[in-house]
Amino acid sequence: MLSLDVVEAFDRVSHVRLLHTLKMKRTSSYIIEWTRSFLENRETSLIFDEQTSDMREINAGISQRFLISSILFLFFNASLIKKCEALRIKIEVLDFVNDINILVYDRFIEEICRTLSKAHDVCAKWACTHDATFASEKYELTHFTRKSKRFNMMTSIQIESSVIKLKSDIRVLKMQLNMKLQWSAHLRQIKTNHVTRMLTLSHLEVFTWKAIFTKARQVYSAVVRSEIAFEASVWHQRDKKDELLSKERRLETLQNQTLRHVAEAFKRVNIETLKTETYMSSLHVHLNML
Repeated sequence: MLSLDVVEAFDRVSHVRLLHTLKMKRTSSYIIEWTRSFLENRETSLIFDEQTSDMREINAGISQRFLISSILFLFFNASLIKKCEALRIKIEVLDFVNDINILVYDRFIEEICRTLSKAHDVCAKWACTHDATFASEKYELTHFTRKSKRFNMMTSIQIESSVIKLKSDIRVLKMQLNMKLQWSAHLRQIKTNHVTRMLTLSHLEVFTWKAIFTKARQVYSAVVRSEIAFEASVWHQRDKKDELLSKERRLETLQNQTLRHVAEAFKRVNIETLKTETYMSSLHVHLNML
């Protein structure tokens, strides 16, 4: 898999290209006109050292303040995905806004690297015609296999004058994937993010709500546990009794720590009693319900 990053993705969107793409996708005329109205009549100015410049019209870019902006950008680079898939090789393109991940599958890593180079050439040509730029210093490459000893996992690719170094894990749509697809990298990321969420929850309780249990539980249920269970449909299998339960036990520990914090309970309080008092089901039950 080769991960690409578009520089200033929203700011460099061509209005003409975007409207043309909507027409090619046979989008309703009233939606196209609404989009044109959304993009037009935008102005900006610069403030520097208490000096303000004259207002100037903006003829490119999409404001990131609106939810519709991400959807419009997906339309804008839809032609890139179509061109990559037109290569008629074993390739899949996973794309969301400025993160573009090119997945190639084959029996030989050398063939995979050659295919990724061809796909990058297609991306480079698309960038030239759409006034886009890829940040080559942010390129990431990794190989996925459960049988790493059968392949040369250190095989890299050269794009233009730079060699893309191999990484042991890669970020794909907020998920961390490692070479062996064992989800250990994703679990480490969950634990790292959990520390930040706990600190935020503590500040909210102390300085905003003054330790109101109902609101603290609501934040945990809506935000913290949702992040712990993010994309559980991918890495969790229902009622599996072996290795997947070991992953759940590690995440269950995070939930138990948070519940003790939310309920202000002592460490010796039985965890089943704590779940009952906080009206919170076990993480295993929660994952099975997703």
